Amino acid sequence: MKSSMAKKSAMGLFLSAFILTVIIIGDYVFALVIAAGAGAGMWEYFQLLRKKKANPLTVLGIIFGLGFIGLAWYSTRHGDFVQANASFGAVITFFVLFVLIIQFMQLLNRRERYSILDLSITVFGAIYIGGFGSMLILLMGIGEKLFLPDNPALSRLIILLPMWAAWGSDVGAYFAGSFWGKTKLFPDISPNKTLEGCAGGVVFSSMLFITSAVFLKIPIMHALLLAPIASICGQIGDFSESAFKRELGVKDSGTMFGSHGGFLDRIDSLLFSTPVVYFYFIWFYPGL
Repeated sequence: MKSSMAKKSAMGLFLSAFILTVIIIGDYVFALVIAAGAGAGMWEYFQLLRKKKANPLTVLGIIFGLGFIGLAWYSTRHGDFVQANASFGAVITFFVLFVLIIQFMQLLNRRERYSILDLSITVFGAIYIGGFGSMLILLMGIGEKLFLPDNPALSRLIILLPMWAAWGSDVGAYFAGSFWGKTKLFPDISPNKTLEGCAGGVVFSSMLFITSAVFLKIPIMHALLLAPIASICGQIGDFSESAFKRELGVKDSGTMFGSHGGFLDRIDSLLFSTPVVYFYFIWFYPGL
């Protein structure tokens, strides 16, 4: 048991140091790491759905999913946020059109290799993982534009905000649930999660979130409002993937991290908290 905990702690420290280094370097290095992670997550997602006898277009889905990330990086380096949002919409538009053309060609040839369900799964997986993941790059662009402009490396730490909302919630929920957890929240989906644990996750992650926001000179009212919302959304992401895995009858999305599970297991919360933080700044924060 102690050996297992030591291995998990060592891996956690290594991943934390790696992520922090990549964030500070930023630019194409950060984009490449996000692309690699999103690609791994999409591969796991499509492979899991084959257990339900679905037949997603895995390669096509990954290509378009990475298209979100590539255009997000290009827009933050050579464009603006209006162009970035337009690029996001453009990928969705051409992706859906391409999929509809595939369906049309199948009807013309009277040979249906992919059902409309397969095509829909392909589109959803690319948007859910590649599209949402690309918002980490767009969020970094916001940090470089608005916060600590004289120190780009530190301004990129805005990426920590959705990470605290996601992974800080996991840590806070684990400890709060261990000490005070009594009320089961969704026992059929995640039997170990409790209401008290989730509340502790919101409190702990919000403390980390607000501390980082103050460091970045984000007005405290924005931080106080956004922190619990992002934390709750991150926990919803965790529950959503748990429900997905429960339906498929699997414990983990993959084996990439050994006992830690697959890549999708590590980013399920982040995929929900990142869009919330990104769109909050786009819609409500002055200066954009």
